[in-house]
Amino acid sequence: MKVQRPQPGGTAQSVAGRDKGRYYLILSAEGEALLLTDGYYRPVSRPKRKNGKHVRLLPVFWPELASAASEGKDVNSEVRARLLHLARERGAAGERP
Repeated sequence: MKVQRPQPGGTAQSVAGRDKGRYYLILSAEGEALLLTDGYYRPVSRPKRKNGKHVRLLPVFWPELASAASEGKDVNSEVRARLLHLARERGAAGERP
C-alpha cells in the first residue's frame, strides 16, 4: 500500500538531509512542509519542520499519538518506543529512530 498524502499520525522516513534514514511521526502538514517528531532528538514540544519531498511516507499510522500530542500530553516516550520498534521491523536495528 502506498501512502499518497501525509496526515497527522502517519509515519515517515527521512530520505534527505543529515537525518537521512531516521523515522518520524507526522504531527501536522502545512502545505509542503511537515512537522515531525521522533520523541528523542525532536520532542513533541520542538518538532522538526521538513519539506514533504524529503521524506518517504510509510503505511503505518498512530493517530492516537498525534491527537494526544496536539492536546499537549507528553507522548515522547511512547513515540520513541513505537518508532524504535518500527525501525527494527524494517531492518534498521542499532539506529535511533
